[in-house]
Amino acid sequence: MLSVKKFALTTLTLASVSLLTLPQMSNAQRQKIGESPMPNVTETATTNKMTVRKVQFLSQGTKVVGNLYLPTTMTQGAKPAVVVVGPQSSVKEQVPAVYARRLASEGFVALTFDHRTFGESSGLPRQFENPEMKVQDIHNAVTFLRALPEVKQNAVGLLGVCSGGGYSAKAAAMDKSINALVTVAGFYHDPQVMRQWLGDNYEARVKMGREARIKYEKTGQIDYMTNVDPKNQNVAMPGQEAYDYYGTNRGSQPGWVNRSAVMFFEPFLQFNAINAGRDIKAPTLVIHSDTALVPDGARRFFNSIPTKQKNLHWMTTENHIAFYDQPEVVEEAASKATAWLKQTLGV
Repeated sequence: MLSVKKFALTTLTLASVSLLTLPQMSNAQRQKIGESPMPNVTETATTNKMTVRKVQFLSQGTKVVGNLYLPTTMTQGAKPAVVVVGPQSSVKEQVPAVYARRLASEGFVALTFDHRTFGESSGLPRQFENPEMKVQDIHNAVTFLRALPEVKQNAVGLLGVCSGGGYSAKAAAMDKSINALVTVAGFYHDPQVMRQWLGDNYEARVKMGREARIKYEKTGQIDYMTNVDPKNQNVAMPGQEAYDYYGTNRGSQPGWVNRSAVMFFEPFLQFNAINAGRDIKAPTLVIHSDTALVPDGARRFFNSIPTKQKNLHWMTTENHIAFYDQPEVVEEAASKATAWLKQTLGV
């Protein structure tokens, strides 16, 4: 197994856009580029069920900041661990924290983190939703977890929500050492699905992203687009449902910024999460519903997984975003997820 440092610095030619490697950004630097200051917290208070520790590791040479959720039973020895990966544009304090807390309360070590260019993590251009870069970050997060004395090295899994489900699926397909996979309302899309959604606008947006990337590479100037706006459909995440979470107190967090680098369209719209299924060897639980994004894609993904140790749990939900924070929906999804992870990883 590669050491944490060697793995983190290994160059993988996955991303179409290179990142500038920076030290962790100061609050003055964040404010200068339009981001909110981050609270200066090294460790949160310990509850009766868990402690949350601030951690950091390298991903392709860039500093990544995370929160490590530790059950208070850690004195009993090393525990199975789960990397929790969130939706498009999200930061670790949003959806990932909801599921990480539940996992820690059930005896798992859980890691949430800000992907490069998001939240407390470093990297430019800021808010760049590049799937292949995010897959790299997941690999490095898994390697970081395995190096911790609190973690059983042969019991590390992934739990991904929305786009994080697709990214986690790709990571599990590429890294056969991942011991279990759970996807919750995974965004299983491929270019065909995105063309159906966007119609003639698909090629236009890919072109827009490509032109923004070339501009950045030549000049260093970054074109941005608003993420959510209930009065404007020409945004990165259109629709009232997305705004109801990200644009209100439901999803409000200091690290989240309501914009995306326009160049994200190029890699994001061409990413293929569905095809990842055929290369997954890890025991896999797919949690989805008819109102979550691309239900047909979820079925196609599940059916393509060759392992016999897999399960599809279909829920009834009001909408896709309900998986993010609605108590009854989260409770059902988290209960199924923890039961599956206990079965496949042990506690």
